[in-house]
Formats: sequence, structure tokens, C-alpha cells
Amino acid sequence: MQRRHFLSRSALLAASLPTVQAWAQPGATFPTRPITLLVPYGAGGPTDTHVRAVADAAGKLLGQPVVIDNKPGANGVNGAALLPKAAPDGYTLAILPASVYREPHVQKTPFDPRTSFSYIAMLSDYAFGLAVRADAPWKQWKDLAADAKKRPGRINVGATGAVGTPRIVMDEAASEAGIDLNVVPYKGDADLANAILGGHVDAGPLSGIAVPHIASGKMRYLVALTKDRIKRYPDLPTLREQGVNAWIDSPYGVAGPAGMDPALVKRLSGVFQQALNSPGSLRALESLNQPVNYMDPDAYRTYALQAYEREEKRVAKLRAKGLL
Repeated sequence: MQRRHFLSRSALLAASLPTVQAWAQPGATFPTRPITLLVPYGAGGPTDTHVRAVADAAGKLLGQPVVIDNKPGANGVNGAALLPKAAPDGYTLAILPASVYREPHVQKTPFDPRTSFSYIAMLSDYAFGLAVRADAPWKQWKDLAADAKKRPGRINVGATGAVGTPRIVMDEAASEAGIDLNVVPYKGDADLANAILGGHVDAGPLSGIAVPHIASGKMRYLVALTKDRIKRYPDLPTLREQGVNAWIDSPYGVAGPAGMDPALVKRLSGVFQQALNSPGSLRALESLNQPVNYMDPDAYRTYALQAYEREEKRVAKLRAKGLL
């Protein structure tokens, strides 16, 4: 019943959007050839899975394929690094993850989030929870925090990326809670999920990859690492509700090189909005436990500038702690 209700609401939303013909008039000069969409993660991962569904729908709306080009590595900024080299004609686009706003403060990058991109459409955000094995001794965050106070530095918490958002938020959460966790970096969510299941670490922030393990009874969430409760797990409290003002804000969206025609940016934003609400995209989001999080070009750019300033402060704190 919940799934039917979710899809029916989404269908109503999609029906309220502009029709396909509004964005793909036969006389339009764009596009006349395939569009390349750079995805800064490997094939088969959560982001790639969702973006492929969006790209398929967008290609049908535009009348030309939107071709995925995977560029994994470099903390997810390989797509952003290539955009400044591309012509601002709309034929080369990239997925921008949250690390794009942090990396320029960590090291020199060939892009500046303030000036290097034409922000087109925010798409979605990951819904993280703090995952443990089903037989873990803690039932909720407060249990783990109490144990950590008794055994400082003895509870191992895995997190993706040495300076990734999950790692930073776990450090922030531990600091706010007055506890000492041993945070262990992992290359990706799949590696971390296997480490939790294998007992190599005690816990770790996981997004959609945890859903099938929770459904099979092998894992559970202690607490939601989102700003608000997760719709799939409405009884799971957030860290904020537990008195710890920390959450993982890690959205991704589509951008092009700086200097794109504003009319083209607006047109592409409308296409990606429709594609985001297509049946294939909604099915992918449901399976990954992610929300629709569309932002138009102006709202997306405003978010990006705010995120860039926030990450500058975060990186300064990491350096002060000797973590960078």
C-alpha cells in the first residue's frame, strides 16, 4: 500500500509538469547529437544506478541519447574537473556530488564551484543511517554512545572516504556527544557494508546499500543520519532527536560548464526535472531509499555557494585537529 501510494503521488506530480513536447520541439536546434553525462563513480553503484534511469528518460525527452561516461576516483570530483575544459554548448554535463564543494579547500583543483559551472538541476540526496550487524549489542544511538564513554576509542566505525562527508559527520557527531570513536576510512559503501557484515568494524554510515541487508535481517540502523526521519523507516529517530546536531547532507545534481546560454540551462533543467520524476527514476530512488530533491538553476546555485562556504569551515576544523 505504501509503495502504491508513493507511486500514485509521484504520477500526479509528473502529470503536473510540462509535457514532453514542450521540451522537444521538432524544430529545436539542440540537441543534434548525443549528450555526454560524466558520472564520477563506478558503474553499478547507487549514484550510477539512479543517474542511468534519469539519463534514459532525459534522452527520450530530448530526442538524443544522454550517454553515461563513468569517471570514478578523486573523491568524486573527476566530472567537475573535466567541465572547465568542455565547450558550454550543453553537450558535456556532469554529476556534481557534495565533495565538489569541499575538495577546493583540501587541495588545488582545476575548478571553482563559484565560477566554473552552470548549475542545471539538483536531483536527489542520500538517506544515511548508522548501520550495525543485526546481532550488535546496541539497540539505539544512546546505547552506543554510553558504551563509547566507557571504552573511548574502542568502538570502530567505518566511513567512506578519508575526508568524505560521512567521515566528517561521524567526527562531528562524536565531538558533540563527547565520545571518542575510532573512525576507519573505506573506499566505498560496498566495502564498508561487507566490513560491517564481516565484523571487521562495529558500525558505519550507509545509505541505500543497507536496505536489502536490513530487509533480510542481517543489518539494522541505530539512528537516522538525516535532517528529518527517513520515510522508509518512520520509527527510526534522527541524531538531532537524540540531542546531537549533526546529519549527512550529501546531494547530487547536474551541471555544465560555465557560460552556458541561460535559456538552454532552463530548458535542460526542465528536462531533468521530468526525467527525475519518470517511472524508471522513481523506481530506482525507491529501491535506494532516496528522495526526489529537485532544485532549479537558481536554487541549486544558491545551495552550492552556501555549501562551499560551509565546507571551508569544516576543512579548517579538520586541519586544526590534524586530520588533514
